[in-house]
Amino acid sequence: MNILEKLFGGVARLKLLRFFLLSPEKVFEPKEAARILRVSPGAAAKEARFLLSVGFLKRASRTDAFIKKAGKKSKIVKKRVKGVQLSQTFPCLLALKNLLVDASPASRERMLKFFKNRGKIKLLALGGIFAGGFSNGWPEGAEYLDLLVIGEVRRAAAEKFIKKVEAEVGKELNWTLMSAPEFERRLAMHDKLLRDLFDYPHEFLINKLGVD
Repeated sequence: MNILEKLFGGVARLKLLRFFLLSPEKVFEPKEAARILRVSPGAAAKEARFLLSVGFLKRASRTDAFIKKAGKKSKIVKKRVKGVQLSQTFPCLLALKNLLVDASPASRERMLKFFKNRGKIKLLALGGIFAGGFSNGWPEGAEYLDLLVIGEVRRAAAEKFIKKVEAEVGKELNWTLMSAPEFERRLAMHDKLLRDLFDYPHEFLINKLGVD
């Protein structure tokens, strides 16, 4: 257990703090957070109750929509989900962001090793949370890429690895995988997703395409 885990009452609480700080607009059930963060549902529920009691979280709800099929017909069904959300009025929010978000970078070496060993990767770029997220000018609540992978790698293997990184970082990552030709085409078209990544602080772990 590291010093932050001791200071904040354990691994589960620290992970939940980071998780909601990094997803301030989203509503989650504690069991959903437990699945993403790879902590036990019981621990997640316990820590969520504590964070509600101190005002860090608030009760909230969201509406999920999914397609339900009945024979050849299908219809959109909406479901109301009750959960919790970051309270924007919590008095120590900025201090916690500065301490916890910047203190939890994912291992660059780990990501580099994974993608180098499992595919023909032309470019591996980090942005968003890996480039300082809150402190480097990203608009809060904006959708941005945390990870861009260009090249050939099995998507299933990449997705499994990303789940582990998400548990470590404490956030569902915005990431995409595309081929080199698709990347070149979208870059030439000034694709907004790519432009937003490269216009803000970012770093390259692999850059065989000579991108600035």
